[in-house]
This record gives sequence, structure tokens and C-alpha cells, in this order.
Amino acid sequence: MQPMWIFVTLALAVAAAVGVWAYRRFGKPSSGRDDRYAPEPILTAEQVALLDYLRDTFPDQVVLPNVALQDMLSVRRALDPRRAHQRLAPHRVDFVVCGPDGRPQFAFDIERYHLSDAKAKAHQTKIKNRILKTAGVRFLMLKDGIHRMPTPADFRQQLNLAALAQPKPKVDRSESVRQQLESKFSQFDQLYQSTGFRDSEVMDMNGLMGLEDEGAERTARQRPPTARSRVH
Repeated sequence: MQPMWIFVTLALAVAAAVGVWAYRRFGKPSSGRDDRYAPEPILTAEQVALLDYLRDTFPDQVVLPNVALQDMLSVRRALDPRRAHQRLAPHRVDFVVCGPDGRPQFAFDIERYHLSDAKAKAHQTKIKNRILKTAGVRFLMLKDGIHRMPTPADFRQQLNLAALAQPKPKVDRSESVRQQLESKFSQFDQLYQSTGFRDSEVMDMNGLMGLEDEGAERTARQRPPTARSRVH
């Protein structure tokens, strides 16, 4: 009798498992009323501090965290617009500062040191910068803590020197032969003066300080000589 009870028990267990599977597979779906959720952090404490810092730097502008490039850029010109749009998908930036028209003006990433994939991360950063600069968006690296940053007023002054010119709006007319040829070489946009932006590299805080020094030297050279210097 014992083998029979074992067989019956196993058969009942299999039937119950099949019944549960069938109910989940074909039964009425849950209404969701009994589902409960928990909030998850979308920003780290470091990002919150830097977001407050950037809002102090740009008090009259909108600062947004964690923005995907495909949400802030559109394809202006490309041989294959669909592929060009797909190239935006893997990339996002930690912060974006928008101008008065709501369009991105500055993009920031927090400076992080990657020990295992430093070369790959550096390559991705260069690609991201190349994409952003064609839209006239300056891409900069932030220190990983506000204690390592200048005051918001000093930082804003440095950023004004680093701003890129915005691309000219697209003119709605049929392209000339020369414009069609330029389209084929769109990756070399910085060679054409009509594109409205200049070449740039990923800029960190040291690069910003260098721009400030260059601006001071340029101002000094342009300042008219004093009476004493003219005597000498």
C-alpha cells in the first residue's frame, strides 16, 4: 500500500503545480489594486549636491539631471538620419543647463576614475563630446564634490568664456550642389564656417582656468597704454 500512497501524493503534487501554472497562464490577470511599490533614489547624494551647486551657478536657467542625448538633440544633417539618431541612444549626461529658449547650452558629467575600463570610458566620452559640439553644446567634466569646485559666481564667469556658438537654424530651401557635397562630409562640420560652432575638446576644470587666463591676457593686450607707459 505504501507505494500506492507515494504515487497518489506525487500525482496530486503534479496536478497542483499544473493547476497553478494554468491559472497564472490563462487565469484572469491581477487588477493591480493589491500591488505596493517603494521609492528608489534617482539621484545620489553627490548628484543632489552638484545639482544645487549648478542651480546656484545658473539661478535664472533650468538645470536638469540624468538626461539622455536622444531627449535633448535631434538630427540636423546626416547621410543616414535613422542611424544618426540611433547613435544617440547609448549616451546620457549627468546634468544639462538649458538656455532661455529651453534648448541645452551646457552638458556636464561628474569626473569619475575607472580602473578597469578607463580606455573604453574615455572613448565614449570623446564620442559624446563630438556629438554635443555639433549642436553647439559645451561638454564639461565636474569635480566629484562641490568642495573641489570654485564659487558659483567664479564658475559662471569661466563658463561664459567656454560657451560654444549655436548652429544656425536650418534654411528651408532646396540644397545646392555644394550643400549636397557638404552633407556627404557632415562629420567634418567644423571645417565649414557656416555651421556656427567651433571645434572643441572635452573640457575639465583645468581647461576652464586656462580659458580665464587667456581672457585676462587678451584683455591686457587690448587695453590702451597708460601715459606712463607711453613715456617709456
